[in-house]
Amino acid sequence: MSRQPLWLAALVLVTAIWGWSFVAKHDSLATLSASALNACTFLLAAASLLPFVIRALPRLSRRDWAGGISIGAVLFLAFTLQTSGVGLTTPSNAGFITGLTSVFTPLILFLIGQGRPSLRQAIGTLIALTGLGLLSLEGFSLHVGDLLILGCAVGFASHVVMLSRIRTAASAQTSAFIQLSTVGVLSLIWSQATGDFALPDSYSTLSAVVAIALLGTALAYYIQTGAQAVLAPRTVALVLICEPVFSGLFGYFLAGDRFTAVQFFGALLILGGIVISELRRAAVPASA
Repeated sequence: MSRQPLWLAALVLVTAIWGWSFVAKHDSLATLSASALNACTFLLAAASLLPFVIRALPRLSRRDWAGGISIGAVLFLAFTLQTSGVGLTTPSNAGFITGLTSVFTPLILFLIGQGRPSLRQAIGTLIALTGLGLLSLEGFSLHVGDLLILGCAVGFASHVVMLSRIRTAASAQTSAFIQLSTVGVLSLIWSQATGDFALPDSYSTLSAVVAIALLGTALAYYIQTGAQAVLAPRTVALVLICEPVFSGLFGYFLAGDRFTAVQFFGALLILGGIVISELRRAAVPASA
């Protein structure tokens, strides 16, 4: 029996968990600071991976550690902006704007001299940015929360670019452990420096942190890696594009998010721009 349907279903589940996590983070920020939430989430996620990589860690070179930590530092900045922004905007807005990561990635590659965006990518970018304006602008001002989430999308795109450019001998799982640990430790330092560190003080917050760490981070990484090994790149791209859709659905049913007609049209434009930009790249077969 083909494993593809099982991996496809698992990948859809992962995107749904990611979409739900925007609501979970938004609710958790009522009792935890952004720095404390990130520290608890990423340290727990890293700890869950430790048994699987502990034997490989002593064999890593200084270059492997330096590469993983530097990539993790960029990931820390991205999640700092995202978690801070989620508390200042709606889960739906956060999900759709985070989806712009795939639009910004080819632009960053272009800025560092690694190719020019295709015409379809340029068109997709313009459509998505137009949607961003309709979704986020109120008069001539951009909401602070949406602006932070926009910064996180640039951060995630930078993280993708760094992953493709910094080569190490570490396995993907070991590299992920180093990155998650870096985010967790830097978040812990941030929260201790500002006096904001605290552990979850309610069952609902604790369960949200555990679910985000174990399901939305550690397990999600494993499933995405496994799915990309057996599914076509185009299929993976299509499924991952569903993340902002899930964030909108969970935001509507769990957080009471409501779009105006203009905002709804903006969200559709963002989604359309992502599809146009991402499918162009997804059509290229993955290298062996």
